[in-house]
Amino acid sequence: MSQLVERLEDDRTDREPDADRPRIDISDLQAKGVEEFVRTNVGTDRVSLEHRGSHTYLLLEE
Repeated sequence: MSQLVERLEDDRTDREPDADRPRIDISDLQAKGVEEFVRTNVGTDRVSLEHRGSHTYLLLEE
C-alpha cells in the first residue's frame, strides 16, 4: 500500500530544502518491488529514497 503526499503551495523559506518535493510512502514495499512500482506508477525515473524513522519515502526529483 502506498500513500501519495501532496505538496503545499506557499512561499515559506524556513523549511528544509527538500520539504516541497513530493513524497510517496513506500514503507510496505519490498526492495525488489520499488523499481516496478516506479515504472508503473510514477511519471519519472528521477527519484531518490529517504528514510525517516520507520518509514521509507520515494522522493520525486524535479
